Amino acid sequence: MAEAGRVFGRYDRTNAAADAGLDSSAIREVQTGVLLKESLAAYDIHRRAKTKDQVSRLTRPRFLIPAADASHPYPRYFAVLSKRKGDEDDRSSSLFYFTQTQAKGPWKATAATWAVTDPVASPSPSAATPTPSPTKDGTSINVQPKRLPEVSEGPSGTARLSATAAADRAVCHSFADYLSFAPPHGRPADDRFTEGGFTSGLVRYFNGWANRALERTMNYTTTGADLPVFRLSTKSSLVACTYVREHRVSGAGAGGTVRFDKGSDTDVLLGGGGREWRSVREVGSMTALIEVPARKGAPATVLACDCYAPQPLSATGVRP
Repeated sequence: MAEAGRVFGRYDRTNAAADAGLDSSAIREVQTGVLLKESLAAYDIHRRAKTKDQVSRLTRPRFLIPAADASHPYPRYFAVLSKRKGDEDDRSSSLFYFTQTQAKGPWKATAATWAVTDPVASPSPSAATPTPSPTKDGTSINVQPKRLPEVSEGPSGTARLSATAAADRAVCHSFADYLSFAPPHGRPADDRFTEGGFTSGLVRYFNGWANRALERTMNYTTTGADLPVFRLSTKSSLVACTYVREHRVSGAGAGGTVRFDKGSDTDVLLGGGGREWRSVREVGSMTALIEVPARKGAPATVLACDCYAPQPLSATGVRP
């Protein structure tokens, strides 16, 4: 616990300083994997757009530390739920996964997401307001995420891991398959998942992108290292899945074109100016937190996801 506290404290300080200065070298000291790719991409966009990154500090950490496995000592993992300073009353918490790949090697954050962790404070209408999920164009989609069940603890206070982790992680591929389609042909209802803002609502949202003047396809693939799968108090499993989303859009017909809002992340990655393109391929990164029930065949629940606003990693286009 003491070691995890030191790792988290160093991460908080270094990450805040790196974000403030868009310092790629500094962020490499405390991040790796998918999370590092996202940070470097965000820094690149800020530099091109000549904007500043949002800087936040973390507080109230709750550590999820699995028992050590002598037969598989590395890579080692632990996770941290924490609040952002100034938003301690928010029902949601940030969730970071840290890894150490070799003996005496540095601990680094490799993935991050969020979850609703706190109960509703009162039955008043304002307390029950759905959580807004912002999109890259500045709009907000209201979703009502399920609260994260407590992580089961062992006798020594360690976080229990799922005994069926390999099978549980199959849900990551199922979710990728579910979200890979060409609007408006996504199917909101799917027996593999419960309905909600990150499943049926998300598919309906993407289907709403359908436009006769444009052709779109979205393809999701799992990426990154396998993260620890925690056992929950409900006997279900908590799976964190990381993805790359390939979004292709082109103008319909022989002379059709596509244009992105001037100053948007995609426009910035394409060189700015809000120019017209014959076709564009945008690659983004996202993380989903999924609860897999113990009963085989029962639908999984997507607890949280940055599905509405993946972090853009790159964009390439073909001019008319």
